[in-house]
Amino acid sequence: MQAKQQAWLITLLSVVSEAYELGAVIGKGAPILAGEDVLTPDVTFMSNRDRKLVQADAIHGPASLAIDVLHSRVPEATREALRRRYAAAHVLEYWQVDADLGRLHAYQASAKWRYDLIPPDARGLHYSAAMIELAFPVKWFREQPGLLALMQWWGLVEDEEME
Repeated sequence: MQAKQQAWLITLLSVVSEAYELGAVIGKGAPILAGEDVLTPDVTFMSNRDRKLVQADAIHGPASLAIDVLHSRVPEATREALRRRYAAAHVLEYWQVDADLGRLHAYQASAKWRYDLIPPDARGLHYSAAMIELAFPVKWFREQPGLLALMQWWGLVEDEEME
C-alpha cells in the first residue's frame, strides 16, 4: 500500500513540476543530509533554485517539500519527532500521508522553523507552499486518480467529454 501511495505521489507532483518546469521530484533513496541527521523521505521535491543541492550520494541541504508515507497506527510521538527533524533541516513543507486511510497531513514551516498544519480550504483543496502552482482536492489521497485525470484537472490536456 505504501509503494502504491508513493508512486501516485510522484505522479501527482511530477505532472505540475514538469508542466511548469518547477524542479525535480525524487523518489525514495535520496537521503537529505542535515548536519548530523540523515532524513529519508519517501518523496522529495527540489525547486530549480535548489537543484544544485542534489548530488549523486544525497541531497546536501533543505528540500522544498518532503513526504513520508506512513501507516495510520504510527504513534503521534513518532510523527512529532519526524516533524521536528524535518523542521530542523529547514524543509519548507512536509507531508505525512496515512497510506492505509488515504489521508494527508500537510505542514508548512513558520519563521521559527516549527510546522503549522495546513488544513484544506472550504472546498477541500490543499494549496502547496513549496510548489505555488500545486493545488488539488485532498480527497485524491483516497481516490488516487490516474495521470490523465490529473492532467485534465490542471487543464494540461483537453477533457474529451467536453469536446
